[in-house]
Amino acid sequence: MDYDFTHDIYGAFKADFSMGHEALGYWITYELRSRQNVIAELLRVINELQQRQRLDYLMEGAEYNLRLNQDEAIVRAHALDSAFDDDAPDDNLEFYDQESTASCGLDDFIGIIEGWQQFTNR
Repeated sequence: MDYDFTHDIYGAFKADFSMGHEALGYWITYELRSRQNVIAELLRVINELQQRQRLDYLMEGAEYNLRLNQDEAIVRAHALDSAFDDDAPDDNLEFYDQESTASCGLDDFIGIIEGWQQFTNR
């Protein structure tokens, strides 16, 4: 998984992730943003997960949710939960799903969040 922290044309913070992990970039850019207090709280929760003081964690966002467990981080768009309540999804929509959900190991996620914290705290 490749990623880069940059600024958009207006100077706002932006996280760009490689194909298959775009949802992580969207979640960081638009849900987490540069809110240092939320980033610090998230790192505290991750530490609790690593210390086995917590089994899982859910951070609900406006468009995406973050779910953490002791092994991985999963970002998933709300649209995926409501789009196919009773019907099986069409195989042609698999590419769309890849842009709307992403996961990585908890250790990788820690590195991403710590990097984002440093980048947005300059």
